[in-house]
Amino acid sequence: MPAGNARVVVVLPDGQELRASLYERRRVPDGWQYRVAITIWTAASSGHQEPVEHTVWLDAVHVRPIEGGDYSSVPTRAATPVGRGAARQAWTIQNLPHRPGHPGARLIHIIGCQPGVPIDLDQALEALLQPRTVPCLQCKAATSLTSAD
Repeated sequence: MPAGNARVVVVLPDGQELRASLYERRRVPDGWQYRVAITIWTAASSGHQEPVEHTVWLDAVHVRPIEGGDYSSVPTRAATPVGRGAARQAWTIQNLPHRPGHPGARLIHIIGCQPGVPIDLDQALEALLQPRTVPCLQCKAATSLTSAD
């Protein structure tokens, strides 16, 4: 885990609790979300396991503060105003399957380039923080992501 970040408890779907780093928080229309990071194992191309940080935005119901933790320096984003481009679903995410010797990957596309799950700007930018996720070169998704705001 990166040193110096605020720490929180993340509650998994099955009730397990893990400690995580807290990177930022944002106000959403129905409450708060927190960008947390958990270090987990992944299969390296060498066939061995290596630690990888998985970062995700979670609703407040899945995140708890640690008693005595200092959260005063955690960056906080205001809610995205309604009608702004960031809420518009203009991209898709394509999951490429794992093959022997090649870990799975994900591509971010402009809608219409490849089929996939529609996502908005925040989701696209968040996905790009994950390992093995890149913007599509064919549709120039990287260019659209930098000019979307």
